[in-house]
Amino acid sequence: MDLRDVLQGIVKDLLPGQQMSKEHFEEIYQMIEDKVDNEPPPRFAFIGETGVGKSSTLNALFNAGLEVSHIEACTQTARGIEISLNELEGVNGALIAYDMPGLGESRLKQKEHIAIYEKILKDVDVALWILDGQNRAIAQIQEYLEVELKLIHPKLLERMVIALNKVDLIYPGETHWHPLANLPSEEQEENIKGRIADVKRKIREVLPNWQGKIVGYSANKRYNLPHLFDAMMDAVPNKRRWVVASRKALADFLELVDPQLLPAEKRREKSQNKQPRPSKMSDIVANMPPEEFARLSSDKAVFEKWLKAEGL
Repeated sequence: MDLRDVLQGIVKDLLPGQQMSKEHFEEIYQMIEDKVDNEPPPRFAFIGETGVGKSSTLNALFNAGLEVSHIEACTQTARGIEISLNELEGVNGALIAYDMPGLGESRLKQKEHIAIYEKILKDVDVALWILDGQNRAIAQIQEYLEVELKLIHPKLLERMVIALNKVDLIYPGETHWHPLANLPSEEQEENIKGRIADVKRKIREVLPNWQGKIVGYSANKRYNLPHLFDAMMDAVPNKRRWVVASRKALADFLELVDPQLLPAEKRREKSQNKQPRPSKMSDIVANMPPEEFARLSSDKAVFEKWLKAEGL
């Protein structure tokens, strides 16, 4: 069942017993198809202070191949990386990720970098503020958010994702990380939860209306990257989320786990290379048994409830 079939079913449900002319239907269909084909891809900005791992995170998620320097700040401009996912429909690509210059590098560069942020953040769907999981000092970040960035795009900051990188180094440190399972120790896990709670409280001190998510992860270990990607997708406005139809480019941390340490259902999923559920209504409907779709679409209230449950 393609977009045309879905539209015909919706017209039949909304106009029971009435006929729509073929010309009128084709006009509506063409308008929807043009909208789908010309919708720009969602745009993400990876922002934060210098040295926290913005480029490393982008590389880990999408294999973007960006230069990563451990000596000096190397991202002096906003570089847009286009990531093409395999099952995307639409002519304008999959998504755009901007690797932003790091704030706080120097006084000389700060004004220049803020100007770049002002230019880019006005046009993105989601901002990911990347923090170093080990660093508890957040006063400077609070000032960036409250004084400089809040003036650029306040609505963007309200759904901003906080990405807490390098959690594998949180006390008691990397030596307590379980290498085969690629998971934190119990003590580390508790300390990671504590850091997340502390960051959440401090972000809301300066952004009381912030409703975003905080994800603890490690770009180096590729730990929790699926959760970070999910948080990115959840922060995209609903009307724009359809653009991403596949998550195959995601580097899954389970690749680093000894299969014998995985739960049974994860072992089966990994061995079968299970594909994620499509996120577009046309894809979901196309994979449903016809009788199931007929049951859902026969009752408007049931159909609306199903749409809500699917996030459509």
